This record gives sequence, structure tokens and C-alpha cells, in this order.
Amino acid sequence: MFDRHQDLKTIRRCKRGEEAAFAEILTRYRGAIHNLCYRMTRNSEDASDLAQEVFIKVFNLLDRFDEDYAFSSWLFRIATNHCIDFLRRKRMQFQSIEGSTGADGEEYELQLPDGGPTPDVVLQRKEALQRLEEVISDLPPHYKAITLLRHDQQLSYEEIAEILQLPLGTVKARIHRARNMVQQMLKARSYEI
Repeated sequence: MFDRHQDLKTIRRCKRGEEAAFAEILTRYRGAIHNLCYRMTRNSEDASDLAQEVFIKVFNLLDRFDEDYAFSSWLFRIATNHCIDFLRRKRMQFQSIEGSTGADGEEYELQLPDGGPTPDVVLQRKEALQRLEEVISDLPPHYKAITLLRHDQQLSYEEIAEILQLPLGTVKARIHRARNMVQQMLKARSYEI
């Protein structure tokens, strides 16, 4: 997917302080990292912030990058761990729908957007994919990360093992467990894919 040799040449230029090399890395990986962050958080604003933080962290730690390994694996490991840490820190805030009051003490009706698909716009396949996305977003962070690396980023088991610094057997077992969890969650919600 990513050219390891080209990355290494660009990283060496980054280490020499060439701004153009930093821009190349950012351009090459920005989309994939933002996509991973979005899929982990399901929030566009959080994903943008996290992706930016990942690149800042990566550029600050570039002198620690071991050239014996693929840069993409190192970058995805940092991004995945950063997202998992974010999800652990984040606490869901719930607001009562009934009797909501503003800063002035006045009651107001809470307007919630209808996030559900409209039958005349969304096809059956799109609805099934949306349900699958919902289930994946409810997976525990480690299972969500490994599922997204495998199916969204289309990385091999070996690449995932390198990124997450896990034995290959553990990666395979977690992917298998994640798939089983997804199937059970779909059944529990009476979804069919």
C-alpha cells in the first residue's frame, strides 16, 4: 500500500530538516490517518484534532524512528494508540431530553437531528453498511482498532502485528473475536447484513 523505500528516503530528508519532506509525509498519509481517527471516534472534529496531534507527535519523535521497520507501521501504531487513549479519556456526556434548561434557566425543547436513513433515499445495502458501522463503533477500542486496520485500511495480519506490537497469533485471535462480537451484536439488535 505504501512504498517503504520511498518513505525511508523522505524520512531521512525530514531528519535533515527539509520542510518539503515533512509536507510529503503529511500529504501521503493525511487521508489514511484522518480516516482511521474518524472511524475510531465517529466524530469529524475529534478526528481532525487527533490526526493533527498524531502528526505533531510523529514529527517530534522522528529521531526515534527505527529504520529497520516500515514507517507506515510506526505511524499507524502511534495513531491507533493515540485514538485508544483518547477514547479511554473521553467520558460520554448525557443530557436529559426532557426539561432541558438553558443558561438563563428557561426551559427549551431539545432539538435532536434525525440521524436515521430515509427509506426513499437510502438503499438496502447502504442501510446494512450503516448498521455494521454502528456495531463496529460500539466495539471496545482494541477490537475497533484491529477491525479498522484490517478491513478499512486493508492491512495484512503481519502489518497489524507490527503496528500494534502484538504476536501474529494474538492479532488473528483478536480479529476472530471482533468478528464474532460484531455478529453477536448484529443478532442482538436484530440486524441482518
